Amino acid sequence: MPITVTDQEKAELAAAGTLVRPLAGADGAVSTVFHNPKTGQEFVNLPIDPYHLGRHLRRGLVMGPASPELREKWEAGEAERQAANDALMAEHLGKSPVEETPRFSDAVAAAVTQVLEKLGVEIPSEKQEAWEEGKEGAEELAPIQLELPFGETSESETKHVVSQSPRPNASSVE
Repeated sequence: MPITVTDQEKAELAAAGTLVRPLAGADGAVSTVFHNPKTGQEFVNLPIDPYHLGRHLRRGLVMGPASPELREKWEAGEAERQAANDALMAEHLGKSPVEETPRFSDAVAAAVTQVLEKLGVEIPSEKQEAWEEGKEGAEELAPIQLELPFGETSESETKHVVSQSPRPNASSVE
């Protein structure tokens, strides 16, 4: 809370010949460092208004930085805490036990094939898939002219390529 002086107090101080000067830090600290006296963990910039101060002290924290011995104790346990955290994260980020079983994808493919056969869906063979892939790959391969003789322009610079996709007739759209 800032320290304020009313106009009446200023007049009284001026009549008494007192010089009023603002003091740096007179408003008090807004936050400070606390530490846990058992573990040595430091908490920087915790608020120290009356509510929070009581809350921190009830939790067993002590105002001020930790002693060098406690700080060393806390820093020595950092590797152990990090290893425990990494193990926890590996448990959540790792593969599930089902995915780690051998030939999981083969078993899933067999089950899907069996269900599709029961439903009467024709499953394409590997030869048909390879032929379709080869057909698609042939369309992608097109002759490319890498260099043009000096002074000539390429066909794409003078002509605009228009796709042959069906276009809706504007008059038939309601």
